Amino acid sequence: MESGVAMTPTAAKKGAKLYRYYTSMDLIKNRATSAPTGPQRLAAGMVEGVVVGEMRRMLRTPEVAARAIEALREAGVEPDERAVVAALAGFDDLWASLFPAEQGRIVQLVVQRVTVSGEGISVDLRNHGVGSVVREMLTPPGGQ
Repeated sequence: MESGVAMTPTAAKKGAKLYRYYTSMDLIKNRATSAPTGPQRLAAGMVEGVVVGEMRRMLRTPEVAARAIEALREAGVEPDERAVVAALAGFDDLWASLFPAEQGRIVQLVVQRVTVSGEGISVDLRNHGVGSVVREMLTPPGGQ
């Protein structure tokens, strides 16, 4: 069961060490909750690792490839379906070559929602975001 309460990035510093978290807005605003539906605070690195891992896994699925192809068509691009599948299959190599700021931009484009519950973390992808990333991957450097 999910409560629909947003989580926001927070940080605490102890000595020279910085600890980053995602904290429930209920906890931050001292709001009473009827029943615990999930964690109130999670380590940011753990959440981000799960989100990126799930995003990378999902980008290799046939369903996401089909949705990316459809998003490209809706944007007026007639994609080479094999090239789209190959680009998504090679996403891990691309990811490893990116700077953190570029990785963050891709996560913002691709991830629509992250849901944290007592059962775990689920990730929903943004179809048009996946299409945009694939279009960039298929465009030759300096090309249009």
